[in-house]
Amino acid sequence: MKNSITFKKLILLFFSVIVPFFLICMFLLQHNTAMIRNRKITSLEEKAALTAETLTSAIDQIYHTAAEMTGQSNLRIVASTGYPQTTYEEAKDILQIQEQQTSIKNANPYIDNFVIYYQERSYAYNSSGDGRVSFFEFTQGEYQALADARKSADFLILHQNKLTEVILPSSNSNFLIQVDLSPEAISALLENTFTEYEFYYLLNAFDQSYRLTNLTEEQLAQMADTDLSDKLTIDGKQYYRFSSRLPYGGIRIHFFLSDDQLFADTKPYQYLTLCFGLFIVIICCIFLWGTYTILHKPMQTLIHAFQDINNQNYNVRIFSRNSDFTYLYNEFNHMAKRLGTLIEKDYQQQLLLNKAELKQLQAQINPHFLYNSLFLLRRMIQDELYEEACHMSDTLGLYFQYITRNSQDYMPLSQEYRHAILYCEIQKLRFEGRIRVETDDLPGEYSSILVPKLIIQPILENAFNYGLRDKIEDGLLKVTVAPLDCELIISIEDNGEDLSDEQLEKLRTNLQTAATGTSLQEMTGILNIQRRLGIYSDGSGCLKASRSSLGGLCIRLFLPIQLSTKKEQETYDKNTIG
Repeated sequence: MKNSITFKKLILLFFSVIVPFFLICMFLLQHNTAMIRNRKITSLEEKAALTAETLTSAIDQIYHTAAEMTGQSNLRIVASTGYPQTTYEEAKDILQIQEQQTSIKNANPYIDNFVIYYQERSYAYNSSGDGRVSFFEFTQGEYQALADARKSADFLILHQNKLTEVILPSSNSNFLIQVDLSPEAISALLENTFTEYEFYYLLNAFDQSYRLTNLTEEQLAQMADTDLSDKLTIDGKQYYRFSSRLPYGGIRIHFFLSDDQLFADTKPYQYLTLCFGLFIVIICCIFLWGTYTILHKPMQTLIHAFQDINNQNYNVRIFSRNSDFTYLYNEFNHMAKRLGTLIEKDYQQQLLLNKAELKQLQAQINPHFLYNSLFLLRRMIQDELYEEACHMSDTLGLYFQYITRNSQDYMPLSQEYRHAILYCEIQKLRFEGRIRVETDDLPGEYSSILVPKLIIQPILENAFNYGLRDKIEDGLLKVTVAPLDCELIISIEDNGEDLSDEQLEKLRTNLQTAATGTSLQEMTGILNIQRRLGIYSDGSGCLKASRSSLGGLCIRLFLPIQLSTKKEQETYDKNTIG
């Protein structure tokens, strides 16, 4: 009975948490969906308004262009028959005006026809069709009708079922300009308003006396009986209406977009989210019941114990009575005790093995440079280069003093770097005139870092012996030092030309193998350094090979930036003094 009450309480607690959470999520979902719909509607309304502004701007531009033309003196002279003018001057002015008409018409896609009426001459020039100017005669009644229409309304009127701009300079003017707007250009503007949707448009002007639309007559008849509200039905589908008004001629532009197109992407998302939420609730109920009553508590105890083991606490033990997991707890306790004993033994053996391996690897390096140095000194003496031989002897003395003065496995980086510079000095004497060496200074804040002995000089030796050995002239060896985050990077690169892609890939493979501690037939040179770095830094320090920007090989030495511990420094100072 007690277990049943606990289970009911657990279920009640679960629903008291999950139900409000589910309701809040559904509310947020509906709220976000409404916000998305409102943002989309606002965006479409802005596009509709932008189209209306574009058309208004085009109408204004046409009016201002024509109005500027009415102020031209040659136009006023041609319009007045009483102005004294030769036939040549009159023909010249008319030709200039005609060319200007054609230019204005061709420059503006919204102009369908550009006509100038000369009242006293009773004929007009237009620029329609192929753009060439032609003339026609008119009656004074036709002229007066256009002038009266302009006086009683805005400059935009409805003339011969076309939207027409009439520009009349003044009430007693003897000429006027008529500009017919292009319905094709206006239709193209409306059709390109919402390129991502299939939609209908309708332009009404002068109390619906003029219409421009892609709706069929049947669809217009359906809309005739309904008010143009924000929502309406066309061919059985619901459409949203987006409208904008122009300041001329009572023009109003309507766009109709179907509800299915506008919000098609939100409906599947709502249904999927709802189904997923219900599915999650069901799964959580089943999982909660099964895991809590059967597995949760005993497994949680076991997991915490394993976490203690992972944190290197091998003294953890699990004690339980009358549990189905008692046998598992007993095996865990036995494993933890056994594991603690084995790890302690393995740790001691690993310390001894690493120290012995380090001694063996360093022993391979110490005599290597001695042979080449003595051969070089002997050749200098044979060539009677006594001054160079003396300098070589002094440098060799400092070089071997560093190697032989103590038996420390680790040295301050400043001394190790100085030893590498000495090596470069010796090689510069050997390859004088053939190889140039450029080295960075070591920043003072990294001088006290303890590093394995002889980790830079073998990399330099590899560059001289392999990368630059065939350089007769213009050889370059470059050593740079740069800190990066928690590491100090020492880069050694040359401009050798013999490094192939296959050799570079093989070197990278060998370096990776040496870093993992896998046994190789020969562990000398830079592979030796890679292995020693792994022992020194527990895998954080390493060598990486790449192709240098100089053209040869680039070896980068990554050293973790960690100051020597007090104990290590005291041990180094004691051995140095001794």
